[in-house]
Amino acid sequence: MGSELPKPQLGLVLTGGGARAAYQVGVLQYISDYIPQAGFSILIGVSAGAINAAHLANHPGRYRDATSRLLSNWREIRSEHVFEMESLLNLFRSFLSRTLRGDGTRENMRSLHAFADTAPLRGHLEEMLDTEDGRLVGISRNLASGKLRAIAILTTNYTTGQTISWVQGDSILGWERPNRVGVHTRLTVDHIMASTSLPFLFPAVQIGDHWYGDGGIRLAAPLAPAIHLGADRIMAISTRYSRSRAEADQPVIEGYPPASQIFGLLTNAVFLDALDDDAVILERINRLVERLPRKSRMGLRPVELLLLRPSVDLGKLASEYEYSLPGTLEAISRLLGTGETRSPDWLSMLLFEHDYVNRLIDIGYEDARRQHEKIVSFFNPEKHLMPAVRLADKIRRHTTGDS
Repeated sequence: MGSELPKPQLGLVLTGGGARAAYQVGVLQYISDYIPQAGFSILIGVSAGAINAAHLANHPGRYRDATSRLLSNWREIRSEHVFEMESLLNLFRSFLSRTLRGDGTRENMRSLHAFADTAPLRGHLEEMLDTEDGRLVGISRNLASGKLRAIAILTTNYTTGQTISWVQGDSILGWERPNRVGVHTRLTVDHIMASTSLPFLFPAVQIGDHWYGDGGIRLAAPLAPAIHLGADRIMAISTRYSRSRAEADQPVIEGYPPASQIFGLLTNAVFLDALDDDAVILERINRLVERLPRKSRMGLRPVELLLLRPSVDLGKLASEYEYSLPGTLEAISRLLGTGETRSPDWLSMLLFEHDYVNRLIDIGYEDARRQHEKIVSFFNPEKHLMPAVRLADKIRRHTTGDS
């Protein structure tokens, strides 16, 4: 009797985008509804994607139960569940006072270093994840049962500038590169809070002796942690819409660019663009590895990738929901000139409002439905996934407008 092939390790990579992470929930819910055998043994969460990844890793039930609970949480979320904005006058006073006094407590320092207080998000996560003293106890149980192999939550160490992947998993070794490090730990709400801490907008989070922020800031290789942890096939859900050449050539502003336009470009470049670049690199490596004899591969292996993304521009869509902004955020939006651009990308990250969030969930669900065959193939190793090189070429053609 021949030995059975090892079960393939399926990885899920959930990137950032603030409120745009609601799109991922729609995709995950569709998978839950129509792919009975769905499940991921390796989970990677970056920025807002860390919330979704942590929930799946920590939930005690089946994948279907976990996504159903996640969906309910997102459908009910409001901005007051995520952050509290001070008035513009108080913000001015706080930042002015920083130059006049060097005050004491950690809470005071938080108020001086960010535009928003994220204490509501911490409380929401502790309830949503059913934590014990901030610890995600369900992860250990799922590791022990074999349901989960590993989860990594990514943060940026503001002290050293490195990307830190906080990994919880059995028999999982860390890794070290000059600017990205894998550290074995037991995950807590602090790790998620740090990963979701948008620079300047949300306060940094102290873990040990260092301060950490959003995991997407210097993340050049978002697929790398899943590969380090042993994923054979990776599904990555991006929140970035890939424009055609014709769309890319259309101006979204008239005249001098307002601050909101520049800020939006920066947030896209920092948090969202890296996944596309990394996907192309992975496919090129796959192509090279597949041409080598097995004995010459030096431990390298092909890793199949299914990259899912929005069919609509989620940033541009946010302009339709600007009316629902809370007071102070609306004032800041006006000061930054958000109304002068037709694609307020930065605003979409903070728009944790009912109508916008639920629209993104519905879009994600419909997009997954359109990709049904590819998703089925991802979970069924006997069916053929799009070859790596074809996916890379498709990304390149869609980005450049080549036919």
